[in-house]
Amino acid sequence: MNRATPQSGARAREGGFTLIELLVSLTILGVILGLLGTGLRVLSKNWEANAKRIETMDMISRAVDILNRDTAGLQRVVDVTRGAPRYLFTGTANQLSFVTLDPPYPTAAGPYFVSYSVAANGPTLELIRARALYQHDLQAFPGATPANRVRLVQGPFRYQFSYAKKAAGETVWRDAWTDQSRLPDLIRLQIIDSRQNTAVSLPMIVAVAADAELGCLVEKPEVCSPKSGGALKAQAGPAKGTSASKYKK
Repeated sequence: MNRATPQSGARAREGGFTLIELLVSLTILGVILGLLGTGLRVLSKNWEANAKRIETMDMISRAVDILNRDTAGLQRVVDVTRGAPRYLFTGTANQLSFVTLDPPYPTAAGPYFVSYSVAANGPTLELIRARALYQHDLQAFPGATPANRVRLVQGPFRYQFSYAKKAAGETVWRDAWTDQSRLPDLIRLQIIDSRQNTAVSLPMIVAVAADAELGCLVEKPEVCSPKSGGALKAQAGPAKGTSASKYKK
């Protein structure tokens, strides 16, 4: 009969794991895997949040570019068909409309009536830009076909327009522009996260660059605000047509 020597038993124990050692190793491995999974979930959540934030800022940036382009082409069209002359400009907290020149490509050339408005889409709100070809004697935005309605911004946001006239002191913003004989110098759009009631980005502020009506180009204009400090004033005699008659179709 062979008997194991003490040295051979020690070597056998050194060559394997005891049950306790195996359980401790599995516990440590489980803790490491748990920490790794938590870290991956946090990283994934942060990545999704950052990707969503970048997507939102890109959407808002495109909206700013479009609003800047429309405002840069704003035409000081004057309506004199209802007595006192007034600008074809509407500005409230949730709607903005005016006449502008759009690029001739890829659509038809000519002045367009554009309108920015807020519309509900399920639980969220959308900022919509709509447009229609300006026609002679139009007195308000006539509406747009579905093809001429574009969603600029969508999400859990609130949208608010405001208006101001440049002054030497502090600029005072108004929720609505009610002076039909003048145009605002500045237009501001604020986008607010309705969940946290915080601004999504810095306010968009654009300047109204147009400085004279189309009617000022004729020899004897019916209305021409540069001659009256920027304000429209009724002229002597009955008013006929509009200062945008050159756009008559």
